[in-house]
Amino acid sequence: MNARELAYRILYDVVVKKAYINISFAKHLRNDGVKEVDAAFVKELVYGVIERKYTLDFILSFFIKKSAGTKALLLLEMGLYQLLYMDKVPDYAAINETVEIAKKFLGKKGASFLNAVLRSYLREKEKVKFPDKQNFPYYLKVTYSYPDWIIGRFLKNFDADKAEKLLASLNEKPEISYRVNTLKISAEELQEKLKREGISYKKGYYLEEALYIDLKNPESHPIYKDGLIHPQDEASMLVSRILSPQKGERILDVCAAPGGKTTHISQIMKNTGEVVAFDLHPHRLKLIEENCRRLGVTNVKTELFDATFVNESYLEKADRVLADVPCTGIGIIRKKPDIKLKSYDKEELKSLIERQYRILKSSSLYVKKGGVLVYSTCTIGREENQEVIERFLKEHKNFEPADISEDLPLNLKVKTSDLGYIQTTPLEHKIDGFFIAKLKRIY
Repeated sequence: MNARELAYRILYDVVVKKAYINISFAKHLRNDGVKEVDAAFVKELVYGVIERKYTLDFILSFFIKKSAGTKALLLLEMGLYQLLYMDKVPDYAAINETVEIAKKFLGKKGASFLNAVLRSYLREKEKVKFPDKQNFPYYLKVTYSYPDWIIGRFLKNFDADKAEKLLASLNEKPEISYRVNTLKISAEELQEKLKREGISYKKGYYLEEALYIDLKNPESHPIYKDGLIHPQDEASMLVSRILSPQKGERILDVCAAPGGKTTHISQIMKNTGEVVAFDLHPHRLKLIEENCRRLGVTNVKTELFDATFVNESYLEKADRVLADVPCTGIGIIRKKPDIKLKSYDKEELKSLIERQYRILKSSSLYVKKGGVLVYSTCTIGREENQEVIERFLKEHKNFEPADISEDLPLNLKVKTSDLGYIQTTPLEHKIDGFFIAKLKRIY
């Protein structure tokens, strides 16, 4: 199948059918037997169109007098993205190839319309007048291509300069890190292996078990299949580090799938003790089990359970509990730009935050006296983070913040660590945006 047609089909899945971008991408590439070079092109085009959708639509509004329709708009976005951002694609190819696909999905009349719009843009680029900073929220939306709810949150949480810089950093292409599975190989041994095989890599910014490895198709590579590595951002790895599990303990991971943090906890514990992994969906529990088998993890027990409720089998029986709760995911937009397509109104956000609080509250009941509770999200903003913790501490006097300064790598300094929490961002730390808070049960 033509690479651009494949990109269109994936975009249609994600934008119209609300499919997850990574799942749709993997499904289409697996089913259509796409060559590596075409897969890279498809990924760049799909991720790019979604990442820059608001900007692309703003530009197109100068050349489209009435609604273009969903299919036509997707194809126009694809064509315009190639013209604007893909320097290696000649203008004639960006237009002609996109028009050819349009004939299949829109017919000759639709393809003619598409051709006219894209060629009008090339002739009359000067018609496009970008908003200035007088209407700052709208300027941010168009310039950096973000939905109103994210713009609003950042302007509420940060001053204008930092809000703009954060939005820009979340548009940057992310580096992909892998956790070395020290149950099977040391970081030093893996580095030697990569050198012998001519695979380029660099060490993590903060963690010795993190490596940034140049792998085109990681899941098909022997070092992945043999369980020597697991894809995981350093910010995500910090969660398990701050939890600081000890050998022989019982740990509960109440929102565990797909198992990155679960298996990291086991790795730190060297397969001793017990890690109980809850998840709400059976197919996601299978993902945890598959990852455990590949990585050689043997101390994890999976359990189907909704973490918003209380599992009475574990009341006060855990040394440490991890509540890595569902969230808006702003901190991982670099890897999942389809988060920009989500639209949260005030009631939806309120409901999500209440769910986060219920999970934290339920999780606290599993912690032994003197035990530890860690709350984490992969998002940015006080609403889902500090405010949830503040409410919890106000209503649960038997918990207090735990200083996490000693849990952090020596080269990671965060001012709030002695207050019991950190917020990482790609702007300040070069890794994903995670919030991690550590609480200790005192009685």
